[in-house]
Amino acid sequence: MMWANLSILSNSVLTGIVNYGTERYSKGTARRLRQTNAFNGFVVLLYGLFGAFYASVDWQTLRPLVIAIGATMPLFVIPPLLHRVNDYAAMLSIAVINGGALALLAYIVGTSSGVHFFLFAAPAAIVFFGRHHVRVAAFTTFCILVVFLLVEFYLPPHGSIVPASPTLLMGIRAACVSGVMGLIFMAVYFAIRMLESPEAALEREFDRSEGLLLNLMPTSIASRLKNDPSEIIADHFDEVTILFADIVDFTPRASQSPPRELVRYLNRVFSELDELAEKYQLEKIKTIGDAYMVAGGMPDPQVGHAADVANMALEILDVTRKLSAELHEDLRVRVGIHTGPAVAGVIGTRKLFYDVWGDTVNTASRMESHGSAGKIQVTEIPSAHWAPLFYSKDEAPSKSEARARWSSITSRVERGHVASQLVRCHP
Repeated sequence: MMWANLSILSNSVLTGIVNYGTERYSKGTARRLRQTNAFNGFVVLLYGLFGAFYASVDWQTLRPLVIAIGATMPLFVIPPLLHRVNDYAAMLSIAVINGGALALLAYIVGTSSGVHFFLFAAPAAIVFFGRHHVRVAAFTTFCILVVFLLVEFYLPPHGSIVPASPTLLMGIRAACVSGVMGLIFMAVYFAIRMLESPEAALEREFDRSEGLLLNLMPTSIASRLKNDPSEIIADHFDEVTILFADIVDFTPRASQSPPRELVRYLNRVFSELDELAEKYQLEKIKTIGDAYMVAGGMPDPQVGHAADVANMALEILDVTRKLSAELHEDLRVRVGIHTGPAVAGVIGTRKLFYDVWGDTVNTASRMESHGSAGKIQVTEIPSAHWAPLFYSKDEAPSKSEARARWSSITSRVERGHVASQLVRCHP
């Protein structure tokens, strides 16, 4: 438990350090400044490691060098404080502190030690200056180059303050070269992180938008819109099958139920219908209040779409019976089906919506509205498509069809078509 608390505390402290001074900037700039803070922390860690290394190798000889390193480390508190000035002052201060400190260390121990080689990492600073401050980064790099050349050519190879042996200087040199490589590696790593973060965010946003678009309209329609956003999506279909399902006596329930309970109820029912639409590869068009509309044979051609819609209709009745038992209430629906030509397309410029229109839609809607609870009312046109699989009221079942599923059957004439209750025969 204690270790867990310490881990949480350390993570909180590190997060606070990395985020310090970045709050008032835009997301992109704040991300770069957080990387600058992290890089500044890495530099401090590197100074600490080298100080500890020098102290452990030869404290008596390298004591002035270790003290100089220890005196330099507190100066790195300054860069994060400079974020309030502008978005590049912190990195500029890191460069100045390092330039001065490394020149001092080279003077103490001598240029043969290679401590000033860390100045080679200066060009990597452009990563933290950002693309808007390339000139500042270039000028800083030039200044660091001048400092390096001055140190290399004007400071003695062997320091008088720390008279280190050739073997010790060679060890220090090797450690400094390794440190320079590590510093450049970390700068490149932070650069990659800064590039990958927005790319990953864009990919997540793209996937989210893609998912939302596919929830609003069929895949083929969404692809057409992505390929040509200016295209007017309007298609004529010679034959589609439309189904409407409406919950009986929903209006009284809506007026008496709390909003959350009502929405939960509708979501439970319509989620079951969504699964049926997916099972039979039918296209859910929309929900209108407590009514559910689905289409077969569009937007992509589908053989046997009328029979698929009929199968879904029968399973809707099964689902309502199951939900009635689960919810302990009488849940019944009216279902209407019609087959015929229709026009479908995308309308609107905001909240795009894929819809279908035509007499076929109107007739299917009337089949539902004039039907009876727990019944599937169809016209004679779709009946012709599923004749081998289904029969209606006027077709009395033979003895071999004793296992057929029956419901109460009603017949009515609607727009010249015979409407009848649909019943499925089991093979």
